[in-house]
Amino acid sequence: MKINHLFLSINAADFAAQSEWWKNFIGRPWDREPMPSCHEWDLTGRVLFEVLDSDDGQGGTTVTLHVPDLDAETERLGRAGIEVPEPVKVEGFDTLRYAEFADPEGNTVGLLDGS
Repeated sequence: MKINHLFLSINAADFAAQSEWWKNFIGRPWDREPMPSCHEWDLTGRVLFEVLDSDDGQGGTTVTLHVPDLDAETERLGRAGIEVPEPVKVEGFDTLRYAEFADPEGNTVGLLDGS
């Protein structure tokens, strides 16, 4: 299978509020509005798609972004009114750290740095 693009989508009950939250999270307005019910950001040429085993057996959307500097992103997000918990070291890795929180509709959002 050859994949040209991967679209990671979050279905929002409150489109305006979710769009604003993700605009603040990403740190810039969306790149396109291909239709009135869709805002799109170009994030990266490399996107990871994962199927995760949920600890609680529940489904849901998880968006995890690997960033170069988790501390800087946490600080920036705090200034934008998005509270991010203190990162924790990921077991089994030397420098990998992870912070997990939720967007306004309860979708899991994770930030990861290190290796």
